Amino acid sequence: MTDQPAILGGTPMCGGFPTWPIWDDDERHRLSAVLESGGWWQGDGAAAATFASDFAAFTGAAHGLAFTNGTHTLEAALAACGIGDGDEVIVPGMTFVASASACLAVNAVPILVDVDPDTLCIDPAAVRAALSERTRGIVAVHVAGCSADLDALLEICRQHDLRLIEDCAHAHGTTWNGRGVGSWGDFGSFSMQQSKLMTAGEGGVLTCQDQELADAAWNYADCGRARGEWFYHHPTYGSNMRMTEWQGAVLSAQLDRFPAQNALRNERALALNAELDQIDGIRSQRRDPRMGLQGNYCFVIHYDPAEFAGLELALFEAALGAEGVPMGVSYPSLSDLSVFRTRNFAPRLRHLHTPQDLEHLHLPVAEAAARSTAWLAHRMLLGTADQVLAVAEAIRRIQRHAAAIHDTLSG
Repeated sequence: MTDQPAILGGTPMCGGFPTWPIWDDDERHRLSAVLESGGWWQGDGAAAATFASDFAAFTGAAHGLAFTNGTHTLEAALAACGIGDGDEVIVPGMTFVASASACLAVNAVPILVDVDPDTLCIDPAAVRAALSERTRGIVAVHVAGCSADLDALLEICRQHDLRLIEDCAHAHGTTWNGRGVGSWGDFGSFSMQQSKLMTAGEGGVLTCQDQELADAAWNYADCGRARGEWFYHHPTYGSNMRMTEWQGAVLSAQLDRFPAQNALRNERALALNAELDQIDGIRSQRRDPRMGLQGNYCFVIHYDPAEFAGLELALFEAALGAEGVPMGVSYPSLSDLSVFRTRNFAPRLRHLHTPQDLEHLHLPVAEAAARSTAWLAHRMLLGTADQVLAVAEAIRRIQRHAAAIHDTLSG
């Protein structure tokens, strides 16, 4: 094999990683069982509810509710907590838009704050600085499976009587102080969308410890019904956010194989971290010692172009992809999204008051992270030890030839 980078015509150094999603006859048999049962929705079947209960037990939570997706789980959690008209909810800038748009869905005001430069999770100091008399809750996003500082956030919530909603869309299997994320706050919101660590194409699970909160969230998701009451009794406002039995069947099989996958991803991630620590200009997302396992939705690396002959991030990512490394992409900072810059909150929210000047808001850490981090797809971590460690060798090769890549491919 020559040392020529693949993006310049050389042979890729990596490959053979598993495809995603992963499935087998277990999913087929469970789907067939739902088909034959004729109970294809949660009103007549048990697959979705059983999966959600089993998943909650896996995280260490008392209750699990099966939803259509991870956006609806956030919305229902906010509604169940009584957060609504004009209430402020503090949200980190480095996350998918749903972490903030769910607040808008209940007429609450997302207050966008910056993140920790090493973990990319919400910065507790920024949370404290953003508190006001209208603050009612915090959305703590566990970015790429890395847990936010739950100890600090829970203390803030205790001091100021706030609700904590954990956005665990990236963090299936992440643990904090020996217990799963999603079991610490008032709610834990999980996504089962196609790219996630467990998937049925779409889907979500809401976890919590409190029966009253769980009932309130389900009533909201089940058309405003009240559990145990007549089918057409609707005492509160709600929507239809119920997971189908088909999704529950698939996810129950996904859950059975997930612990082994999670352990393997962690083993591979730790080994790759050790290799990347030896490369100037590359550092991995920081793992807090209070965090045991990490869900590793993506394997995030901080990239310094100064150590790669000034090679811009987009070309570094293209070069790494050409080497056969499965690539994801960083979120932009929420402060850079048009929906917030222009306050395009739909007609009913056009006049929603927000104390932030969203047109000129800047979150320097989140914005810099979006320009300086590469996100590697989680299926890479299910490869063999040699396949995963070859990623580090590919990065070294790109670094050796960074000037040539820049000169050849820069506009």
